[in-house]
Amino acid sequence: MAISIRTLSDTDLESADAILQSAFQRTESWLGDLSVFRMLQPKGVFLALQNNIPAGMVASIIYSNCAYIGLMGVLQDFQRQGIGLTLMEHLLAWLDQQGIHQVKLDASPFGQPLYEKLGFVPFDEVYVLQRKTGGPTFQRPIEVQTLSLRNLDLITATDKQAFGADRSRLLRTLLETYPQRAFLLTDRLGGVHGYLIAQEKRIGPWVMQDSTNAELLLKAALSTTFSVPASVIVPGENTDAIALLQRYGFEIVRVNRRMARGLVAPVGQRKKIYAQASISLG
Repeated sequence: MAISIRTLSDTDLESADAILQSAFQRTESWLGDLSVFRMLQPKGVFLALQNNIPAGMVASIIYSNCAYIGLMGVLQDFQRQGIGLTLMEHLLAWLDQQGIHQVKLDASPFGQPLYEKLGFVPFDEVYVLQRKTGGPTFQRPIEVQTLSLRNLDLITATDKQAFGADRSRLLRTLLETYPQRAFLLTDRLGGVHGYLIAQEKRIGPWVMQDSTNAELLLKAALSTTFSVPASVIVPGENTDAIALLQRYGFEIVRVNRRMARGLVAPVGQRKKIYAQASISLG
């Protein structure tokens, strides 16, 4: 059967949403996540068609020195027909053309064998936690400030140190998308102690210089409302974050594997990352 691949367009968004709902067996819409990729890396999002039927998709975002891959899914009825492999080979070739030779992703147990065939190597676990319904809400602690675009330069260096790459474009997009849902904690001298953005469905990105007062930012996040039970994606090595979240009613619902292709040695300081922006964005 003929498989063709092209860049995802605005008219493909409903098809892409349906693909992801089918692939991940989740009924809520993925349009919010798709819109972030479309704003940040429109040429790095691809749709696969089998006999002209939209059957699979994958997305990527390029940071300063690496790329992340996510939203890789194939319709249930079209799985195990080589579409996922074809999509990934196409995307990796495109990233090579952009001069990006370190690529990361968070793989489900189902997807890990495919990525290993393509040269990805696992190096960490990623925990997905979800809060039980009916958990208490909190008032925003007085120590926590609202984070806005005027603070972007202030948090960029802190974020780059923790993440290992400049993702100021992503931070700007999230701050524009979620005004009044981002929070900042500073020390006595005005330096960044930590920051957090509460998206519509999940908490993150969330970065702390150390574990001191991380609880304050979590309470600020839980002063907002979420469209579904809030989730958080935490690097496995940040046991402090996992323990804190569990005290506030979050439960581990699945474990993925962080994998890398190219330069495998991890960069950044993942113990400072209390929550990723998402599974797909790192």
